[in-house]
Amino acid sequence: MFDAARMGCGEFYFPAFAVLLGASPFQVGVIATVPILVGSAFQLIATVAAHRIGDRLWVIASAALQTAIFLPIMWLTRSGDGYSWLLTWVCLYWMLTLGISPAWNAWMARMIPPDIRSRYFGRRNVAVHSLIFLSLLLGGFLIDATERSRLGAAKGFAAAFGIAAASRCVSVWFLTRQHDPGAREEVRTRTSMRGVLDDFGRRPYGQLIVLIVLMNGAVNISAAYFTPYMLHALDLSYARYTILNGAIVVARVLSSSYWGEIARNYGNRRALQVSSVLVIPLASLWVVSNNYAFLICIQLFGGFAWAGVELSTFLNLLDCSDDDNRAQVLSIYNLLNGVMIVAGSMLGGAVMHALGDRGYHIIFIISSVCRALIVLTIARGVGIKRRGNEHSFRNVFTWVMTLRPGEGEEVDAVVLDEPRARRRG
Repeated sequence: MFDAARMGCGEFYFPAFAVLLGASPFQVGVIATVPILVGSAFQLIATVAAHRIGDRLWVIASAALQTAIFLPIMWLTRSGDGYSWLLTWVCLYWMLTLGISPAWNAWMARMIPPDIRSRYFGRRNVAVHSLIFLSLLLGGFLIDATERSRLGAAKGFAAAFGIAAASRCVSVWFLTRQHDPGAREEVRTRTSMRGVLDDFGRRPYGQLIVLIVLMNGAVNISAAYFTPYMLHALDLSYARYTILNGAIVVARVLSSSYWGEIARNYGNRRALQVSSVLVIPLASLWVVSNNYAFLICIQLFGGFAWAGVELSTFLNLLDCSDDDNRAQVLSIYNLLNGVMIVAGSMLGGAVMHALGDRGYHIIFIISSVCRALIVLTIARGVGIKRRGNEHSFRNVFTWVMTLRPGEGEEVDAVVLDEPRARRRG
């Protein structure tokens, strides 16, 4: 759980730190997306390494190295320049971050039984997003306070990155205290990467991955450019910028358990379909008004929608894979996801380069249009149908929007021998 502060005080502020170093909107887009592609490609190696040395050991070692990455980034706050060095260190950071992902997901899938996953991860996300929110506020107000003082904003960034590194250290300690229920079992032969690719068009994970990566590509046409839009075009202070980012995290905190109930009652695929529809208009709503209260409302609704996408995506990926191929499926997903994130960002960057500040509203609209086309053409058959009497999309959408997660639910008595799941650090 302490790892949440690494995100709230650390990676969330990489684009804002790039702006402080004098990066252009296009350069901010590069630092927000290209390192993710580099990290996604590294996963192909990480998956093999984790299989050889064990998922648990790989996660712990990578997390420890991740802590060290913040030290040279903190050093850059002393120079006031060094965009190229920042890009280098952020690439290494995302190599470790995404290199952990398949091993951690496979580890958690062994620890958390399928019957309780939606409820467990829904509640876990509440705790994670709560800590992200608190650390995001702490980092943002530290930066804003130092900017207003003689110290300067760079000192605030250094303090925020220091907190991120310290929290990751605590997280590593907690990770060392977790067990792996599959560690002593005889290692089974895992499906090869070629085997997973050969079945890509026939297995449920294929369509699911296509939907998710195309959606993320569409989202990142605009996503990487919200930071320069807020700090430059809207000329927001770091405090107001932090509050806007915090609003989306608050909404995630408040709605994660709700989406867990939606997934449990109506199925993971319906939760993904409904939440995917809800994210369609989010980018284009920024064109309607620059009123600060209105922007906070957009962020709150966005947090609600993205909480559903985040949880249901994770649960559907677990549903569509098994322990023999899960690491490979997740590696392919993250690689394609990284490619599409960069592709979307480059498209948005090309528009920004051609139109300057006038391009912001254009890319916001393009992003929403692309989201709509993707969801309406691909989302219908995505995921695994686990219920013979599955509720219709229209009914589930209505119950979600009217905040009635239990309506229409058919509940049978269930007795589970639930092992006590250890939490991620």
